[in-house]
Amino acid sequence: MISKAKRTSPLHKCISLLAILLAFSTVLPLSASSAGPALTDAEKLAKGEVVVGLKTVGSTKYVTGTILLDHTPEQVWPVMVNPFEFQGKISPRMKTVEVMLDKQEESILKVTLDMGFFMPNFTYTVDSKYQRNEGRIEFKRLGGTLKDFSGSWEMKPADHGSKTELTYSMFIDPGFFVPQWIMREGVKVELPTTLTLLRKRLGNVYDKQDALEPRTILAARGHMSAAKPATSGGGVTVWQ
Repeated sequence: MISKAKRTSPLHKCISLLAILLAFSTVLPLSASSAGPALTDAEKLAKGEVVVGLKTVGSTKYVTGTILLDHTPEQVWPVMVNPFEFQGKISPRMKTVEVMLDKQEESILKVTLDMGFFMPNFTYTVDSKYQRNEGRIEFKRLGGTLKDFSGSWEMKPADHGSKTELTYSMFIDPGFFVPQWIMREGVKVELPTTLTLLRKRLGNVYDKQDALEPRTILAARGHMSAAKPATSGGGVTVWQ
């Protein structure tokens, strides 16, 4: 006889997976599509949209999200790299961040997400490698609920260096059978949300003069050029 726990385990896993996909970010309302000729990716970026796509590396298919930010790579880096900027701001469900390894070129973080919906907290450990000169971060799972997740952040200067084109890539394997196309559809919701909230945070820091989060990691501080806010007298500090 199959126990009740074994019978309900797949259901619990599916519910947990749904909660995980929702917990990575707060879902923003999708704008209504308007009739008219299809826009190119460049035109969509210029309008402030997030362009979602796919890329294949070896046998792994990554979902990608690209956004055009109205700030220089030097301004984007200390916000994008700092996990404490994500905690409660860019990722509202991120409850705690424990720094287990802190080096200029690498960090290992233990992150706890508040799942809500009467679900237990979700914890994972992620190893990130930082390539400041290339404006790139590569990350992968070391432990936690999911069997595997990995991805990258990649910055490119745009508009003669006054803006930044940022691409966020992610792959998730939950560790139990879910068709990968379903996983990719979930990630396609998560990536634009995260990128949009990152853009909002950058605007708050550099345009509205909110202070950067005082807690940070070494990678967010290293080799930064001076990047002054739009007006003086605010509480903005850019790591040198």
